[in-house]
Amino acid sequence: MELVCNELSFFPLADNKHIAEERFKTIIRTFREAKLRYDFSHIRFPKSYSAQQITSTQTLFEWISTLSNQTLKTLILTLFKPPFTDDLEETEMNKFFESNYIIASEDAPERNSPVGLPIAFIKSLPSISFNSHPFWQNRKIGVRKINTNETENLDFITYNICFEADLGSNEFIEWTDKFMSVLINSTDVLIKYLGFTKYQVEFTTTFMEQLFEWKIEDFRTYKYVLLLMKDVQVHPFTGGMGQTENLKGRGKEASKRVTQPDRLSYKLENDIIKFIACKGHYKFH
Repeated sequence: MELVCNELSFFPLADNKHIAEERFKTIIRTFREAKLRYDFSHIRFPKSYSAQQITSTQTLFEWISTLSNQTLKTLILTLFKPPFTDDLEETEMNKFFESNYIIASEDAPERNSPVGLPIAFIKSLPSISFNSHPFWQNRKIGVRKINTNETENLDFITYNICFEADLGSNEFIEWTDKFMSVLINSTDVLIKYLGFTKYQVEFTTTFMEQLFEWKIEDFRTYKYVLLLMKDVQVHPFTGGMGQTENLKGRGKEASKRVTQPDRLSYKLENDIIKFIACKGHYKFH
């Protein structure tokens, strides 16, 4: 998964090279946490990043060449690699160029037309912003799509992160529920999506097969199963979603209703939740 750089957050420009350094340190820390928590592997920067003005007197390339901290210099340079914000598939490119864009809020410190924010929306990815102004700390940034072929404009929201703490926010969890579910293709990604802190998670082979069957056959039910799984951490045996049932005589085994004939079945033992099945009725060991 990727994050998309909000290039407008380079503005306001840093007053000096030390402020610019702090901005990059913050974005590196945020990216590291995003990689750790959700396995984000890359930030899409503009292809023309080297010519980006960082201070009133220095471009990014000129500023990096003055850095004395070689470790930081290396870390920053490793960020700038393809794919870039401009590298889009044909359908994405067509969708981007069908309209013009502006920041919906009048409070934005920069009024140029955004590129990263609408591309993040088109690709269903979060944007990442430099901490250059309080506005770029917003976890949702409204963008107005000015349609060239339609009479009405359209406002949409891009989910945005600026600090490490944003990854645990309600807004980012909302993004995972809406969009990350589409990207789940392995147990590792599923574990990142669930984000359990209280328990470790395991899955039977049968469970994973059934989960991906739901994803293909009935995406709405698939997303509901994922919500039920998240609810297990909070309500493993009673309450919560799905008419939780702790089965008598089966120890630490319980279930939640997915559909009328189907149950999400799991076992909680030694601080490990093992998901057993999500199709059929009461499928346990």
